[in-house]
Amino acid sequence: MEKKMNLPRDGGANMEEDKISNLPDDIIHRIFSFLDMTYIVRTCILSPRWKNTWASTPYINLNSGMFKSNHEFKEFVKHVLTHRNNRIEVLEAELRFDGQTDQRCVEDIVNYANLHNARKVTMIWFPKFIHELPQYFFSSFRTLNHLTLGEDPPSLRIIYLPESAWDFPALETLTLSYICLRLCDPRNKSVDLFSKCVNLKDLTLRKLVLDKVIFNVCAPQLLNLTITDCLSFPEVFNVVAPQLKNLTTSLNAPYNYTHGGPLFLPLSTYGSFNSLENVNLSFVGGKKEQRHGSQLLNLFQIICKAKFLNLDVDIMNNLSNSCLLNQLSCPFNNLKCLKINAKSLKQNEHIPTIPVQMKNYFLQNSPSATFIVESTGATEEIKGAGT
Repeated sequence: MEKKMNLPRDGGANMEEDKISNLPDDIIHRIFSFLDMTYIVRTCILSPRWKNTWASTPYINLNSGMFKSNHEFKEFVKHVLTHRNNRIEVLEAELRFDGQTDQRCVEDIVNYANLHNARKVTMIWFPKFIHELPQYFFSSFRTLNHLTLGEDPPSLRIIYLPESAWDFPALETLTLSYICLRLCDPRNKSVDLFSKCVNLKDLTLRKLVLDKVIFNVCAPQLLNLTITDCLSFPEVFNVVAPQLKNLTTSLNAPYNYTHGGPLFLPLSTYGSFNSLENVNLSFVGGKKEQRHGSQLLNLFQIICKAKFLNLDVDIMNNLSNSCLLNQLSCPFNNLKCLKINAKSLKQNEHIPTIPVQMKNYFLQNSPSATFIVESTGATEEIKGAGT
């Protein structure tokens, strides 16, 4: 007799057939993709039609927080992996683990997803202590297209990462959030995690602590790079991405997280961003009144191929107060539009106008550029014409 599983307590099953039962399996499986595996497995008691439907779903959502103990979670995972239809590949896996989750259990899940050609994996940790992500995770998936790693709730616990490059040859989209990166070997200051992700096209780094390292992003196919709300920057943020088209980044780091590191994104590149089209720059948190005019002008030299430049109103104010604006040549040769985002201003605050010296700076080598000031409920567009 099969051992009875201890599932989380919740409601009873409605044995009456309904319209959902008549849906094709692929639609039912899509509905399953929004549910935790505990609820999906429970559908087997609804009727004979549902008995094995759960076992063929290509979506696996597992959350150790749904169980009273790690032992119950391990038993449930064993049941799912044993009774699932092994001929069905894993399209998506969402895994949420408490910091105390048994590492062997995590490894079993990761290996199963890998053996079944997982395409998309989201792994969220609830760490209670310093945690080291195991090496096997970063060399397991050969078919993985989309990966999200993060922490919930966002407590920014220290996450140690292996120094070797992540071996995800099919990976196209990577999102890292709420992680404080520390290397296992403090003598190795240079980090090049993505060099083996040769097909990486979209990279999002959000709310990271990256201090005391040289952070390299070497991705020949990268199209979209987003770096937002980082709490500290590396000593150097080096990006080698000749195909990069879209760059979105917040440029400053709050004082209380920098540990003496840079307060302004230290972006550098070998070569140039020749394919760059859209750039969105902003200041967030911290003391935005800090003068960064010279650093902004240096950054413009790196992103000078951009055709569409979106700056928030705080960046405009920093540029306007820089005496260098009238002394240096503008590096933008093909700028089509400069947009000032003033949506952060309150309704009773004055909507700014772009200063004349700033217009003249950007019009030097792009005389037909359009200027737009966008605020809540209003947009002002000005065709380029220097003064």
